[in-house]
Amino acid sequence: MGIDTFYKYLHPERVDVLRNLRIRFTQVSALNDPFESLPGTIQKGREWYLQQFHEKRVDPEMVRFGITGQIEREQFGRAREKEYFTNFLTCYTDQKWLEEQSEYVQHGSDHVQGCLSLSATPKNILMWSHYAHNHKGYVIGFDAEHDYFGRTVRPVIYSDLRPSHNPLEERHSGEIFYTKSRDWSYEQEHRKHQAFVEAIKLPNGHTLLPLKKADGPIPANLAIVLYPLPKDSIKCLILGWKSSPELLTFA
Repeated sequence: MGIDTFYKYLHPERVDVLRNLRIRFTQVSALNDPFESLPGTIQKGREWYLQQFHEKRVDPEMVRFGITGQIEREQFGRAREKEYFTNFLTCYTDQKWLEEQSEYVQHGSDHVQGCLSLSATPKNILMWSHYAHNHKGYVIGFDAEHDYFGRTVRPVIYSDLRPSHNPLEERHSGEIFYTKSRDWSYEQEHRKHQAFVEAIKLPNGHTLLPLKKADGPIPANLAIVLYPLPKDSIKCLILGWKSSPELLTFA
């Protein structure tokens, strides 16, 4: 059975969401989990890196140079290993550099997209405490079948392992942005992403979201980015038991 309602827990000060019908799409590094969309680092043995060295560096060179004979290929491979592999291995196993690449994925995302975090349940007492200001806030129930959500909402995957980003690959898995620790599974989260920039179509059929330069002194992850919210997507409002009279006027 599919989900027919998505729920959004909100602080009482965010009554402007109802008043103005605009809601924030939050940058991942501004969310409350510091590991949000922060991929793990690759840690493999020497043989794995040797294979990667040949696939990513040596084999493309042989294609460019037109080296096709088996003996010539073996000789070329051994020569390249002797000359370059030690530096290759040192570079791609440097933990500080790997962590920087992982952080770049997270912070780079802040410039190009934000997410609207939704839940499949309106009854979680922890979420009422954390996201609805100790039950003083409220929850909006959205029609999950509304065109606004459509197929753009995906469930979060809860796992004991974080997805890893392979710095030898040009692209990283989209699962990085939908995977969280099992410790968060009580949230039953679903996400809708919104691009902050216009995608560029590449010749290979893929799309690229270009990094957007900051318009001012506010860091990319702290900028409040609001998008319109269709009024007819709202099915219900649920008020916290300690909610204010102001919120009651919207009920």
